Amino acid sequence: MTTFADVGNPESEIRNPKSEMGRMPDIVLHAWEGTTGCRRVRAVLALKGLPHGFRPWTVRSARDVLALDRTGEGPVLRYDGRLVVGAGPACAFLDDHHASPPLRPRDITAAALCHVIEGWADDALGPRVAALRWLVPANRSRAAAALGGAVAPVPPAVGQAVASAVALARLRCRGVGVRDLPACEAAFHSDLDEIDRLLHDRDHVLGPPHGRTLADIAVAVQLGFVEGTTYEESLRARPSLWRWFQAERAAWGVRADAPAG
Repeated sequence: MTTFADVGNPESEIRNPKSEMGRMPDIVLHAWEGTTGCRRVRAVLALKGLPHGFRPWTVRSARDVLALDRTGEGPVLRYDGRLVVGAGPACAFLDDHHASPPLRPRDITAAALCHVIEGWADDALGPRVAALRWLVPANRSRAAAALGGAVAPVPPAVGQAVASAVALARLRCRGVGVRDLPACEAAFHSDLDEIDRLLHDRDHVLGPPHGRTLADIAVAVQLGFVEGTTYEESLRARPSLWRWFQAERAAWGVRADAPAG
């Protein structure tokens, strides 16, 4: 099980920066409302100050979803007619085309570390947070309510039941069940400890001279789903992490339970 302490530096990736657009582009975000990918892209759009439209997907629009993204997961960013599929590519695309504020380091090594942390947030932290949200009955109803709109216009209770069934099925596909909850909790708390120690003398994950990056957004979005659950106190109990988390949310203002604009 990969924890935050295991994250290292892979081979470097060289950016291909592009000049910022001279006009305001036509941007539309297509996504399942309330999902991690949707909130990551919305955070970048907010930080860049980019007006955009939002087209939430529902089960009734399944054919349209698959036409844009054959995996059906999304999100999909439509930018002046060009389609960018996936949260990571969409965030990088926006940073390439709108340089202010920069969200990826210019230094190659730091850029590689930023990319690795983004991947860790998706592939390790995210599944653990999902387990804590969906396998603990006290948290499941809140999580289902946040995603139940995706199956509109069915009654809310039905939508929440469908959202729960889908989320639990996805966890089973990963081989995660109730028996794995103690291990997920232990790894989650270990990650929080590492992040808290990392942030005790810095304002952002990568530290000086780097400011806010896509790594901060990826980690903060995942931790945002813990708010309102029985694990929120775990965030509050770690002062450096909680200070950073509050600053991130204030900067881009996307809450896990907020409706998309």
